[in-house]
Amino acid sequence: MRINRLAAVGAFVIGGIALFAVGLFMIGDRRMLFSDTFDVYAEFTNIASLDRGATVRVSGMNAGEVDLVQVPASPAAKFRVKMRVRTNLHPLIRLDSVASIQNDGLVGNKFVQIETGTAQSPIVPYGGTVLSREPFDFTDLLQKMSDTIDSINTTIVSVKTELDDALVTIADTALTGKVLIDDVGKDARAIVASTNRVTADLQKIVAGVREGRGMVGRLLTDDSLFLSAQKIAAEVERVIADLRAVSDQAKRAIAEFQGAGKPVKGLTTSLEETLSSTRDVMANLADTTEALKRNFLFRGFFNRRGFFDLSDVTVQQYREGALQTKDRRVLRIWLRADLLFERDASGTERLSEGGRSRLDSAMATFVKYPRTSPFVVEGYAPRPTEDERYLLSRSRAQLVRDYVVPRFGLDLNYVATMPMGTVATNSPAGDTWDGVALAMFVSTSAF
Repeated sequence: MRINRLAAVGAFVIGGIALFAVGLFMIGDRRMLFSDTFDVYAEFTNIASLDRGATVRVSGMNAGEVDLVQVPASPAAKFRVKMRVRTNLHPLIRLDSVASIQNDGLVGNKFVQIETGTAQSPIVPYGGTVLSREPFDFTDLLQKMSDTIDSINTTIVSVKTELDDALVTIADTALTGKVLIDDVGKDARAIVASTNRVTADLQKIVAGVREGRGMVGRLLTDDSLFLSAQKIAAEVERVIADLRAVSDQAKRAIAEFQGAGKPVKGLTTSLEETLSSTRDVMANLADTTEALKRNFLFRGFFNRRGFFDLSDVTVQQYREGALQTKDRRVLRIWLRADLLFERDASGTERLSEGGRSRLDSAMATFVKYPRTSPFVVEGYAPRPTEDERYLLSRSRAQLVRDYVVPRFGLDLNYVATMPMGTVATNSPAGDTWDGVALAMFVSTSAF
């Protein structure tokens, strides 16, 4: 009996240890203690009760967990969520992947869903940041439904009131129409009576004209008045002929004065030759200046003085430091897109009122430097394809340029826009940026 009891206790202890090991292994496997992982970040304005340790899924597959939720330093900043994801899923997460906070069921636990990106987009680097979509809250839907119902009730009451007013107006219009018809009948009878009187008067006038009474009657019956009218018409024709002769003489005199070899013609010809020579000299001077700008003996001088064509500088040359020399130092201010732009009814980006205020504050740093310092507006836009990145970054840079140039009186000869796409070396976000950057290349002698 004692040996059996010891065997049972030993089996119980061994079974307990085995269950503990299995449980420890399952917990460690869930927490990915035995898997290779990498860190990735996402930013949210509202984390919707997301806690540390929440599940992270990639296209529906359990891929990791939330490691840390960083609280923003200001109301304008966002919560920064740090996630640990299995390394074997790293190729599916691209720079255009979108992270969203979702419910596990209708009222279940919160988890982070990361959608796979496109094949054209680069793989997100270790410690990189993916795009995010704000979470959908069921209470917000209920609030919107309540607001919609209130708006419908208000509309129904308003329509009922307007319908009552319309019925009253129709009744008043019918009554007014009846009164108007009665008045028109009276006026019509009065008009008919007046027409009869006018017709009788016309008959009397026609009879008097036929009998030769009055001025009109005498014109129709007396030949002497007709002869006088003919004489007056002949005198008018002679006066008109004299005026035509005087006009022809004036035209001939002007033509002789302006003819070939005459003073006016010679003066006009000399002035045209002078203007033509001046244009040729200015064109030759411009060509000579352009040649000097590109000559290796004078190119450095022109670049140091700022005499260069910013429109000829490509994005690749700009990234390689085409505007930076040992005598010129760059000052750059980074501005995020969500703080600068808003979308209109058609979905097109435009500068917001807050964005204009931030640009005014940023430009206060540059206005104290010489106006001949090259000023570049760099546009950045993280988008899936190269053409989308180019178009959006160029549009953002042009919106900022069109605002700051007239407002601060900048010289367009020293202002350029650069569509930089998504790559932004040494930006506050790392190696990417979503927004614009203002860069001024200032001579070191100005500091």
